[in-house]
Amino acid sequence: MKGTLNRKLEDPVYRAEFEHRQRFLDLETQILLAMEDKGWSYEVLAKAVGTSRQNIWRDLKNGGLHKASLDRITRIAEALDLRVHHFLVSRKNEKKILPKLHKLLKAA
Repeated sequence: MKGTLNRKLEDPVYRAEFEHRQRFLDLETQILLAMEDKGWSYEVLAKAVGTSRQNIWRDLKNGGLHKASLDRITRIAEALDLRVHHFLVSRKNEKKILPKLHKLLKAA
């Protein structure tokens, strides 16, 4: 018997949106974990980035990073002593490459 999520994922449009948002969730999760490791609040991160707490809160809630500029994401990462790597993956190879990349990131 399939659960609700599995049934929804059978719809290609829903699956594409889910996978799209999942990538941003992973990025948000990485940022939140780095903040936790440093013991930083949104306010402390905002000060380090040179923005307001509200901007940081907006970026890290409910997929907000998909609206953030690459520059802002990079500034957030640098403030947390993280490095951003930008790369493009062909749609043809995405299903092979991304699971391997996720596995490597989780092991790091």
